[in-house]
Amino acid sequence: MGYTEFNTAGLTDFDDDDYDIYGAADYMKNPNNFRDFDEGLKELMYKKGYDINLNYPKLSDILYQNLKSIGSTIKPATVTSWFNKEHRPKVEAGYRQQIYEICFALKLSYNDTKWFFHHVYYDRAFNCHTIDESVYYYAFINGLSYQESQEIISTINNSQNNSVDKNSLKEFDNYTQFVRERIDSFKSKDELIDFLTYNKDNFSSWNHTAYDEIKNRVNELLPSDEGKKEIDNIKRTIKRNNNIDSVPKNLSSKKEWGLLMQEFFSNISSVDDLQYISGLPVKAQKFIIRRILSFNSTATKIDTISIPYIVKNNFPSIKTLSDILDFEKIRNSKSYDAIRKLIILLNFYVFWVRIDLGYVEDIKEFSNEELYDTFVEELNYTLYRCGYEPLYPGNPYDWLFMFVSLKQKPLKYFRYFIEEISLDDEE
Repeated sequence: MGYTEFNTAGLTDFDDDDYDIYGAADYMKNPNNFRDFDEGLKELMYKKGYDINLNYPKLSDILYQNLKSIGSTIKPATVTSWFNKEHRPKVEAGYRQQIYEICFALKLSYNDTKWFFHHVYYDRAFNCHTIDESVYYYAFINGLSYQESQEIISTINNSQNNSVDKNSLKEFDNYTQFVRERIDSFKSKDELIDFLTYNKDNFSSWNHTAYDEIKNRVNELLPSDEGKKEIDNIKRTIKRNNNIDSVPKNLSSKKEWGLLMQEFFSNISSVDDLQYISGLPVKAQKFIIRRILSFNSTATKIDTISIPYIVKNNFPSIKTLSDILDFEKIRNSKSYDAIRKLIILLNFYVFWVRIDLGYVEDIKEFSNEELYDTFVEELNYTLYRCGYEPLYPGNPYDWLFMFVSLKQKPLKYFRYFIEEISLDDEE
């Protein structure tokens, strides 16, 4: 059984009790349950015809020699460390070039390259809103070598013929997809060079759709100025009367409060619960992550948890949210993993909290499976619009959100899950 099938089965392998999370937490933390980088390399090399009986040192040497032959500067010790599990290329901007060089060195097809990025490296492939990756996209669908790709990139970068209107990208809802479709139609590399050279100014920034998506979700979560005034009035009334009778029954009608505060007041059980938001800036971006991850809005140290690197690396934090919502930072950011993870977390929360708050009419007519399928379909479409790969159960970060979304109360289960793996690390 492959990892895709194994991890898909793992979505439903555990106790149906919504709060029996120990087996699932152990599954998440077991490194044998998700594909290691060395295993992905080995799969690729066997697929390319290398002897399945070759040991890791021999495979490491073969890959290094292939990398050296294309002009890569990756050191032999680095390649060896991949195969003996010492470390893997980080899912960060500075390491993407290494992954492309591996794919060129092994003469991978376009589909195999996408598979390697999505199923092994766990990051997006071919951001065609950059010159380099647009050229790589063309190279892999047309069988060009790494050296040819570098020559094309050099020609484009050294050319001064870029007279396109800088605002022309506004004509397209998804400029990255538009570029891919244009590249698909080219019959020669000269057409590619002409197109990228002429439109060079439009490749100076990217992530526009992702930025708009995240900003829209954030606006749904936080209260407006008027909503903040109403919340403060309710808090004062609760304290003055020493009861929670003044909390509105139909909180979904309080859209000005934002989803985070609607959820909080829907779950309030006593005056004492106000301590969980006391002194916190409920209109500030930094309130979002704390509230989504925790029942009581306390900080959760995801980066210290003994779970797979792919989950904790770039796990949404106050800092990553702040950086991504700074357009001057995100417009040139290659932190695709951080952006994708934030899109998943925010959309997960918005989808399920709206159901909990009664936004969906006749919700009882839908089965858990139907709600889960709708969640996955909607999130995958959002990821596609933003230029990212769909949810993949072999990616442990994706697996977490797919797994908890199959539960009766996904948000509650998610927070128990985060709490459990955090406590395990502290004990």
